Amino acid sequence: MLQWAISLIFRKRHYWRHASFGEVSELYVSRLLMTFATNSIGLFIALYLYTLGYSLQFIIMLYAVMFLLKLPFGFFAAKYIAHFGPKHGVLMANVLRVPSLIAMFAAPQYGIAAVLTFSLFQNMAATLYNVSYMVDFSKVRHELHTGKELATMQMIERFARVAAPLIGGILATLFGPAVVILVASLLFSVSSYPLFRTIEPVPIRMKLKFRGFPWSLALGSFISSSAMGFDWTVSGMVWVLFTVFVVFSTLGGGVYAMLGLLFSIGVMVSMAAAWLFGVIVDKRKGDWLFTSGVIANSLIHVMRPFVTTVAAVVGVNAAKETATVAYSLPWTRAVFEVGDMSGYRVAYFMLLQMWSDIGSAIACVVAVGLIWTFGLVLGMQLFFVCAGMLELAMMAGRKYTK
Repeated sequence: MLQWAISLIFRKRHYWRHASFGEVSELYVSRLLMTFATNSIGLFIALYLYTLGYSLQFIIMLYAVMFLLKLPFGFFAAKYIAHFGPKHGVLMANVLRVPSLIAMFAAPQYGIAAVLTFSLFQNMAATLYNVSYMVDFSKVRHELHTGKELATMQMIERFARVAAPLIGGILATLFGPAVVILVASLLFSVSSYPLFRTIEPVPIRMKLKFRGFPWSLALGSFISSSAMGFDWTVSGMVWVLFTVFVVFSTLGGGVYAMLGLLFSIGVMVSMAAAWLFGVIVDKRKGDWLFTSGVIANSLIHVMRPFVTTVAAVVGVNAAKETATVAYSLPWTRAVFEVGDMSGYRVAYFMLLQMWSDIGSAIACVVAVGLIWTFGLVLGMQLFFVCAGMLELAMMAGRKYTK
């Protein structure tokens, strides 16, 4: 039913495709379900752990440790994808997510053991899914119109990101975060099904190899990826906690619904920009779009310390989501092309994910250090300023976006 609806809406916009529309529509449907499941809980996990009694420093350092533990798992994930194919990688990633969410559901009873189990399986699943998705999409995309396809995917993702935090926030407010975790588990269980209507897009039973890997070609994109990983920690965790402690400190249990509503509004605004940016990327003007997005992203981080009202939170969220679309569309198209040119598609996307995890871990360590030294609110404010400067390292990927 979902694939029929997506096909009805987007098939006419895929008139340029030589390959079957079914291949990319399967990715759309699977990504829609996965994004909805991830965002229904992702916004609230750090806050949920905080309400269970864990200190903010412990939560952030837990994320740092798990990002670092993902690095060796990246090799196993890439070997699995090379042998079985990216669609089977998505399936296994979703299988790994279910026990992780069950462990989080049991966290109030089993404490730190459940939290560590959740973190381990969730991060393993994220690595396997991200690499599988990039390999699959890079193979089935249309080379001349990748921007439009990425824009369509961004619109679908953002639809899920609008609905998921809002619905998740309402459910968490009415029934508690545990119910949201159970709902997400069900969605993860079915999100890989649409992919298996067609065969694997790449040869299977291949060996993962690194001999002759073009490091000079890929280095700039690795540095850029690490800065984007840093950005995930800033916007995906620390910013959420900052808004809770500074703006919504008096809401109590209603904070889940308020967070979901405000973050959904920000994503909704960015949907209007996605298609326009995709057209710009296909016209080979992605370099200035990428540069504009990176600079805007850094300026937004510098503005975050001064946010004290609900209206300001909405404005910053909307601006951040639009800036993210601006730099991520040309950058993603560029790394697809690097993956094609390298001849090491699976290994390249594995290393890209590992550099992103390194950037996320560094951000966690910096955040904890500043909070420990300057206190909760001032530490997070200084962290946003540091992020605004450090994330200019994304510009290392600009040469690929022309």
